[in-house]
Amino acid sequence: MEPLFALLPVAGLAVAWLLRSIRQVNEWEVALKFTLGKLSGKLEPGIHVIVPPFTRMIRIDKRIRNRDLPQQKVITADNVTAMIDAVVYFKVIDAEKAALNVENYELAVKDRAKVVLRDVVGETPLDELLSHREEVAAKVRQSVEQFVSQWGLHVELVALQDIQLPLQMQEVIARKAIAERDRQYVIIKSRADVESARNFAEAARILTESPGAMELRRLEALQSISGQGTSKVIFDLHKPYADSAAQAVAMSAAMAEDKVRVGASDASASAQQAAQQALGPQQQTGFAPPRPVAPAPDPTEPEDEPALAEIAAEAARMMKR
Repeated sequence: MEPLFALLPVAGLAVAWLLRSIRQVNEWEVALKFTLGKLSGKLEPGIHVIVPPFTRMIRIDKRIRNRDLPQQKVITADNVTAMIDAVVYFKVIDAEKAALNVENYELAVKDRAKVVLRDVVGETPLDELLSHREEVAAKVRQSVEQFVSQWGLHVELVALQDIQLPLQMQEVIARKAIAERDRQYVIIKSRADVESARNFAEAARILTESPGAMELRRLEALQSISGQGTSKVIFDLHKPYADSAAQAVAMSAAMAEDKVRVGASDASASAQQAAQQALGPQQQTGFAPPRPVAPAPDPTEPEDEPALAEIAAEAARMMKR
């Protein structure tokens, strides 16, 4: 029994060594096996047995990793200071290069991305940096990819999370945006005014050519006014396009009557003058009275009836229009 108890510590050490020798490789990992410090191969996902301390295994994650870049203070091409926050996404595509060519590939990628970000932003104006952020980030990703590819890494994306500007520059940009909005408002309003004027002109032309349409428009306006009921409105129901011929005839008759009345008054004045001459004014007063002066003919008064008829016909045509 004593020899058995003596073997128990040895058996415990053997079990501990065996458990330490068993290693698991996950599906998203790549394991590199080093024997006496020399790369001896890759281990696929699963259970593997290594012999420590002669054999060593290094696991490398193949999944995409995202690392935040510290806030960078950069100066743009037009000498504007900006604070930029960025994030870089990368993954390992060659585990041997990532393990053998660089000591800490994560830190190396972050440092390289910071340097390239400063260089690219320094060659870009502020307006382009703010309006084309994706293009600037693509330039940074391409430059970083060309450098880290020798380490067995692939940069998936470089994103600019935030761009902070000084307070004075923010106020200037805000005033510029307000001025641009005002300019667009004036242009849109002027175009609307031009289009509205064209529509009004077209509507006026249609209503002028169609008296019925004008009458319907007047009735519609009357209906809309009467529906409010908050104020009193006096509306003229006279039809401007009705009885045009009758109005022309009445106008010509009135002008003819005025012509007859003027002729009668002229005849009466001539008879009175003849009577005074027959009585002899010298015998009544002792001196000759002044001769009556004939009234000057009115140049605007029509001379005969045919002229009156022509004027009445012209008035009737104008009212029909």
